[in-house]
Amino acid sequence: MTEYEASCLGKTRFLTRRTAKHRANAIRRNGGPALRAYECKHYCGLWHLGHRPGHATYLRGSLNNPTPVQELTQ
Repeated sequence: MTEYEASCLGKTRFLTRRTAKHRANAIRRNGGPALRAYECKHYCGLWHLGHRPGHATYLRGSLNNPTPVQELTQ
């Protein structure tokens, strides 16, 4: 997997930060994960959604074998 494929390809692209944030909030309201909007500065220049710090469900390992993350409970 190239850096471009991991960073941009296959992800939903939003034209504005506001649109991306609205989608992230809608996902969260429907029981989905906590996401944040971020600008893809290296490739497409648009906005994507990613996990908020501390809310990732996996770490990128190999393409077909991601490493699960166990969240710490407080």
